[in-house]
Amino acid sequence: MQNAYAPTTNDAGYLGSLIGATITFNPSFPIYSANGAFYDPGDGNRNPVQMLNHFTDNDEIKRMLTNTSLSYELVKGLVYKATFGYDKSSSLRKSFADPRLPSNAYGGTTVINGRNLNNSIQGNGRAVYQDLDLSTLLVEHTGTYDRVFNNGHVINAVAGFSYQRYKNEYAAQVGWGLTTPVVTPTDVFVKDIDNFTNHDVYVPGFTKTELQSYFGRVNYIIADKYLLTATFRADGSSKFGADNKYGYFPAFAAKWRIIKETFATGLTSFFDDLSIRANYGKLGSQDGLGAYDALGLKLEYLGSSTVLTEDNPSLKWEEATTTGAGLDFSILKNRLNGTFDFYYTKRKDLLFLKRTSGFGATSTRWENLPGFVRNQGVELALNFQAVPRKRKFGWDINYNMTFLKNRVTELNQIVITGAVHGQGLSGAYAQTIQDGYALFTWKMPVFLGFDGNGDQRLANGSQDQLLGSALPKFTAGLTNSFTYGKWNASVFLNAVTGFYVYNNTANALFLRGSVKTAHNVTYAVANSNEDPINPGSVSTRFLEKGDFIRLSNATLSYTFALKNNLIKSLSAYATGQNLALWTDYSGLDPEVNVDKNIGGIPSRGFDYAGYPKARTFTLGINLGF
Repeated sequence: MQNAYAPTTNDAGYLGSLIGATITFNPSFPIYSANGAFYDPGDGNRNPVQMLNHFTDNDEIKRMLTNTSLSYELVKGLVYKATFGYDKSSSLRKSFADPRLPSNAYGGTTVINGRNLNNSIQGNGRAVYQDLDLSTLLVEHTGTYDRVFNNGHVINAVAGFSYQRYKNEYAAQVGWGLTTPVVTPTDVFVKDIDNFTNHDVYVPGFTKTELQSYFGRVNYIIADKYLLTATFRADGSSKFGADNKYGYFPAFAAKWRIIKETFATGLTSFFDDLSIRANYGKLGSQDGLGAYDALGLKLEYLGSSTVLTEDNPSLKWEEATTTGAGLDFSILKNRLNGTFDFYYTKRKDLLFLKRTSGFGATSTRWENLPGFVRNQGVELALNFQAVPRKRKFGWDINYNMTFLKNRVTELNQIVITGAVHGQGLSGAYAQTIQDGYALFTWKMPVFLGFDGNGDQRLANGSQDQLLGSALPKFTAGLTNSFTYGKWNASVFLNAVTGFYVYNNTANALFLRGSVKTAHNVTYAVANSNEDPINPGSVSTRFLEKGDFIRLSNATLSYTFALKNNLIKSLSAYATGQNLALWTDYSGLDPEVNVDKNIGGIPSRGFDYAGYPKARTFTLGINLGF
């Protein structure tokens, strides 16, 4: 498999990556100069066409995937199963920067373990080769017992052990300086690291993580009326310190089919099914934790030693406890069925990367935060056969929606995150995590407009205020599926509301002062009374509602009638994704979520020259033999 990568990044600065350069490049500038070279305005503005042509970044991935299992019935109803899986991939990623790129727009150099290679791109060019080898090993043993009793009792029990090992090996080198100069538009830039005269290597890396689990589950059904489930997992991970490698996670669920009770016979004239459910369970998470983060990590290279993370043998699994209740129903001869659920989740022992200082140096240490993150809400799912499929024309409607309320409690500290990038915005942030508010709450002054001098006006003496969250309060999806003879069609729309997006693109690029530097801006900015020297500080001027409705997918297919002994089935289809978007958000896409973490603290809801969801069209054929 081969991939090509565009020159995009989440922290390009005011000069911008490909998307930022495309947005701001003065539309009156030409693409090429008179001599055939790419036009360079000489003021740091980046020609986006030049970026696409003079940066190449490709990889080639080779992958082997195998999975083998063996089952054997030890006694009647008891089956032993052994599974072995192995997934290995290797990739070589080759990145090249053309030596004709101007230094005023691409003046960076490479720094390896504190050593500046002083390898500017202009005149030198640059190549980076990255080798990555990944492998995953899975070994699993399970025993499954199934039995149906004469009195209407049914039991299904599973017990097992699972072991997974992940290996990651990384090596990279950089090359710069050409024996044959590449200057004119017709000069050939040979894209091979061996064509460079200078070379250096990055510190190679190797990580291995192991995860082993003991688990069991029992499903018990009584008279098709009472359904009980009990599950238990003991998960151990090498990522944690010696004191807490294992986490223990039980879960229970029960379902009562009321419609099966004799006292419910009066309901059968309306309900085809009516059941209630309840559940309780715990889950563990190690997301975001590196292979050796809890064990401590030190970099030693060429006589120097740097502590990257401090060890924490007490670090333990992040844990989420969920309780819930639900209702299942079916009416109209099973043409309309649905579920209604209430859920409440309390997450504790949050994994948190904390900066620590000692002996004049700053490092990091993973800890479990005090406090809780609470999620509660309701979900509704409906499936309706508007026109039953037994006819020539059929129409199915599927709808689901979720309401969510999120709160942080008992944290007893304020955590900042959400770095804002752009000229003059070093150290700025726009998000916080603190008691009584949702995760990823926006924190900034309220923008009131410009005064008669074009200076910005901010409420409450420019003091920060807490102003909603990047987490949506409501999500919904609607699918309409149609059949007509051998034709099939489906249309899926989704909606998300109740969240805010910080338009860091506008904050960094769409200021009146950008006109003076020949950057492209929006019509509203160009015609405002903003003073060109007005600072683009963080404020609600750039905070927008992200509510949207998206036509996410539409598919049309046709199944051919065949009289062929070789080909059993044949169908053709056309699919379109991200076909339309309805939103008041002024950026390219309100679902773009650019990583703006601070010190490892995650962020959400930032748009900084982010690449929007692609609109794709696919034509295909399915063959069955």
